[in-house]
Amino acid sequence: MKGRTLIYLSIIFILLGSGLILFRLLNQNISPTAEPGFREWLWEARQLDVIVQVLFVFGGALGIAAILPFEGDDD
Repeated sequence: MKGRTLIYLSIIFILLGSGLILFRLLNQNISPTAEPGFREWLWEARQLDVIVQVLFVFGGALGIAAILPFEGDDD
């Protein structure tokens, strides 16, 4: 079971990484006009926020999976 889980996690991280790379390649800023202010920077550079939200969702899913009993457990 651990080998299968490791394979699934590897596939998930590869897909997330390739999606991030494609997003950056397709959304390059060609001609920056001026240095944005703090308000614009705060609302436009939200990568850390998105990463933290993904980690929270993943952690919640792992927490729920830890609470649920195994399928082969017939006690």
